Amino acid sequence: MKHKGPVSKMKEDLLEKTTELKQTKDKYLRSVADMDNYRKRMDKEMDEHKKYSKVDFFLKIIPVLENFDRALCGAEMNEDFESFRKGLEIIDRQFKETLKSLGLKEFSGLGETFDPAKHEAIAVVTVNDKPENTIVEEISKGYVVGDRVIKPAKVMVSKQVEGGQENAENNRD
Repeated sequence: MKHKGPVSKMKEDLLEKTTELKQTKDKYLRSVADMDNYRKRMDKEMDEHKKYSKVDFFLKIIPVLENFDRALCGAEMNEDFESFRKGLEIIDRQFKETLKSLGLKEFSGLGETFDPAKHEAIAVVTVNDKPENTIVEEISKGYVVGDRVIKPAKVMVSKQVEGGQENAENNRD
């Protein structure tokens, strides 16, 4: 058996470490490539999901559109406004039920305390008979999906008259 000197031993260690480094680098590059492929696959699946999730929405809305078409055709043939109105009420109810089945819920803020997370104040109204920051009129309803407000209710909010009723009457003069 041949005795190895320190230089030979260092060369062997260097060769061993170089081989180990190449293997580690190869594993690293493969992992990076795998992650990149995974990301691309997830992006593609997300795009597909977005694209085809609309299909479910459209399939639920199409019957409502068809009923609108029938109502409009019926209105052309029959000028009876009352039956046209009843048809529109049915379509409105069907449309709201369809949107509700898709997770959309409407809410009203009338009579509630103003909440900027749910309501958009478009005017402040001076009143005596309501507490401050109470919603006294609703211009349009708000809508939520799950627990997320997607459209705040547009409202008018109360403000107390300064100095009471007498001051409010004096301000009108």
